[in-house]
Amino acid sequence: MTSVSHSRRSAGFTLIEILVVLTIIAAIIGIAVPIYTSVQNTKNVVVCKSNLKSIGGAMELYYHRFKRYPGTRSGIQFLLAPLKKKVVDFTEDTIRNMYICPGDDVAMQGAGEQGVVEAYGDLDNLDPMVISYAGRNTKEFFLRRKNAGMEVIACDAGGPDGNIMIHRDKINILYLDQHVSDIDVTELPEGDEANFEVGPNSPLEALQKLNKDP
Repeated sequence: MTSVSHSRRSAGFTLIEILVVLTIIAAIIGIAVPIYTSVQNTKNVVVCKSNLKSIGGAMELYYHRFKRYPGTRSGIQFLLAPLKKKVVDFTEDTIRNMYICPGDDVAMQGAGEQGVVEAYGDLDNLDPMVISYAGRNTKEFFLRRKNAGMEVIACDAGGPDGNIMIHRDKINILYLDQHVSDIDVTELPEGDEANFEVGPNSPLEALQKLNKDP
């Protein structure tokens, strides 16, 4: 009887130990996942800023070649002008390093399913879903080079209409002088990211001259 009773107690302790281990693992995961998500988001913000700087550099090359900036109504077509005019090379690396933010799941998936070069095969009719940025509406808002530091030309904006935030707490904005600034979502009205959008109805003045029209 003593032996059987001891065996049952041992089995009971083993089950408890397993539950304790599982609880510890769950706690570690609960701590690690938010940290990983935060680190990944920060990394994506940095890459996104680099992409925007590349767009700014391409616009500068465009200006020096044609003595003007792209003049088109569509924000997407404004951003794609250096690619269309062969100011930059039409390669997968160019597209990824200028137009697709790794934090934009929709654009990453869309380009991944078709292949980046294929997804960008028809630049005149590019699907807004596969580009991570909204661009300047240059037809309605002419660019003035002398005010380059105040002229916004692009921002990160996901989805077909550009009203989906790509990063958890930041909006990256590119200016004509190639500097990139970021705005925290807490600066949006009532801190509500649902108010984020580009275009004339944007709550942020800097984004009212942008659009993501196809």
